[in-house]
Amino acid sequence: MSTAALNPKGPRIVKPGTGAAEWTQTYLASSVGQKILVGVTGFGLVTFVIFHLIGNLKIFSGPESLNKYAYFLKHDLGALIWIARAGLLGAFVLHVVLAVRLKLRAAASRPVNYVASRAVQATPQSLTMVYTGFVVLMFVIFHLAHFTFAWVHEAQTPSGTINYLSMVDKDGRHHVYNMMVAGFHTPWIAVLYLVAQLFLFIHLAHGIQSVFQTLGLIAKRFVPAVQMLGWGISGLILAGNTAIVAAVWLGYVKEVPGFSQ
Repeated sequence: MSTAALNPKGPRIVKPGTGAAEWTQTYLASSVGQKILVGVTGFGLVTFVIFHLIGNLKIFSGPESLNKYAYFLKHDLGALIWIARAGLLGAFVLHVVLAVRLKLRAAASRPVNYVASRAVQATPQSLTMVYTGFVVLMFVIFHLAHFTFAWVHEAQTPSGTINYLSMVDKDGRHHVYNMMVAGFHTPWIAVLYLVAQLFLFIHLAHGIQSVFQTLGLIAKRFVPAVQMLGWGISGLILAGNTAIVAAVWLGYVKEVPGFSQ
């Protein structure tokens, strides 16, 4: 064993297993760390949903506005859009996996149910977060297949059956405006979207509140205000998304004829 004295001004000695990597691994494996990650990824996903809605609302500004915006996202951003998509996908997968893991861990820690279950502070929204989240996940998969990858590319319109992939505007851009109108003119697609928005509303109504609570951003006296904020934001998202479908069905937003190849 060496008896050499250590220089007090020398490099810091770090014991094995106590470095930043080990601390991060231990922290993220804990329930607290995973809850924080669920909150952070949830905040990012809510932010995306808001901006996604803002972009979709351009349908009320007409075909030129929406098609130009869609072209900008798909072509002008180049590799940035794929980086953003990869980051969004990673956040979504992490959010889902950690949420399910926390749910299973909580269930495993109480293998025997209480004789009398009294959810004093629990709400129907908080008790069904995993289930509403699963429905939203299934909808997101369909939404990507429908509008992003165009795997579901045929729809019924007032002018007949049409293929999304053949829709271009006068400038040769993908006619996203007509695509949305055609999609929501198909009854089962419209109903599916409306039902999914209700589940998204229920999920976000509690999810937005829990983000603030999980990250410790609010004091107890501000909880009612944050609850109102959660209901308000989720309500606006619900109203905006359903307004697009309703506008198509009521004829306020109409197909622009003559732009299919």
